[in-house]
Amino acid sequence: MSTTNTESTGEAQGTSTEATEFKAPASQEELNAIVEKRLARERAKYSNFDEIKAKAEKFDEVEESKKSDLDKLTGKLTKAEERALKAERALLVSEVAREKGVPVALLTGSTKEELEAAADALIAFRGDKPEEEPPAGPTSTALGDAGKPLPLNGDPLEQALRARLNIR
Repeated sequence: MSTTNTESTGEAQGTSTEATEFKAPASQEELNAIVEKRLARERAKYSNFDEIKAKAEKFDEVEESKKSDLDKLTGKLTKAEERALKAERALLVSEVAREKGVPVALLTGSTKEELEAAADALIAFRGDKPEEEPPAGPTSTALGDAGKPLPLNGDPLEQALRARLNIR
């Protein structure tokens, strides 16, 4: 076994000495030629470096523009969701205020149950029942008629305005 080991070690050493055989340059010209060959090999490795660098920069620009487009869309989506939530809450608040007969500005809460509880608390504080729904259609409160519904034709309205403003 030991003979096989030495043979394989000797073979490995033999190939390594052949590959690493060094010949010293005899003159400055030989040294310059060796250095030039080595520099040429290195330059060949990086011959298209500027082209690759330009492509990498362009890729980075494209990625950055994609990112900023994504950021813009994300921002728009966030704003749209916020507006939708505000609109839903405003609708819910106005529905509860209309049903309970309380002012919208006094209701607090984020869920229908919380808003109804706040409305009930306001009603209890006020000490009476919820107000009835106002009559549908235009009323003549501006003329001092205590919310009496206006007829659909314009003659009584015109007459009331003329009388109020002393116009004949």
